[in-house]
Amino acid sequence: MATMSKSEKIFIGNDDQVIELTGADKEAFLAQREADNVQFKLVEAEYKAKQDSRESAIKKLAEIAGLTKEEINAIL
Repeated sequence: MATMSKSEKIFIGNDDQVIELTGADKEAFLAQREADNVQFKLVEAEYKAKQDSRESAIKKLAEIAGLTKEEINAIL
C-alpha cells in the first residue's frame, strides 16, 4: 500500500457534503491510516504463520500415521 504524501489533498464525504481534510484533521487521518495499515500487516502475518503451522502439523501427522491429506482433513 502506497503512503500518501502530506501535500496530497484528502477529501471525505459527510452526508451530502465533500470536505477536504486539512491541518490536525488531515494529520490524524494519515496517522490512523498508517496505524490501520500496520495492524493489517500484523494480522496478515499472524494468519500466514498459523496457516504454515497447520500445514506443518498436517504433514507431520501424515508422515507419522501414514494418512493422506484428504484423510487428515476428514478427521479435522
